[in-house]
Amino acid sequence: MTPIKISMEQMIALHGFFAEAAAVGEVRLADISGCETEIEVLEVRCSSLANFNETGMWLTEDLVAGVMGRIDGAIPGSLNVVMEPEEALLWARLAGSEDPIETVVGLGYELLSGITVGFSEVLGSPCEFRDARLVEESELAMLVGTHAPSDTLVFSTRLRIDVRDEALTAHSHLLVEPKYLTHLMSALSAAVH
Repeated sequence: MTPIKISMEQMIALHGFFAEAAAVGEVRLADISGCETEIEVLEVRCSSLANFNETGMWLTEDLVAGVMGRIDGAIPGSLNVVMEPEEALLWARLAGSEDPIETVVGLGYELLSGITVGFSEVLGSPCEFRDARLVEESELAMLVGTHAPSDTLVFSTRLRIDVRDEALTAHSHLLVEPKYLTHLMSALSAAVH
């Protein structure tokens, strides 16, 4: 499979895009958790699903706790956020919940919905995050479990989530068909200019 060619300028634009989308997620998280939450996008990487095992960005090769769902609209695909299970449990406790699993799914849903709203704003077309569910398996198994074709693009972001004096590490993976890369890059170029 040919490697994906994205210029440094495009990677910077993608980083800004994901950072702005994550900022929308911050507001949604603060609303439901009752405390200020900051999300910092530390790194963005893009690979094909076929090459994810070699070039993708991993949190760990072990099992992770993740929230995954679909994006419908201008850039259809799958989107998730994954954390080490201990950190996911800590995040739920910091939000003050009595039901950690429900809380992790709720927090993940709000974060990913906020990111999707950010996509809508940049693309100028509606996008909606749907069907959020808890998934506990390796990141690669989670991505392959979508049954996406091997040429599907995987945009991975490494996130730092600051909440109540705790810094949590997470990754988010966006899976989209290659044909949407041109649309996304055009929208980002228009937004910059």
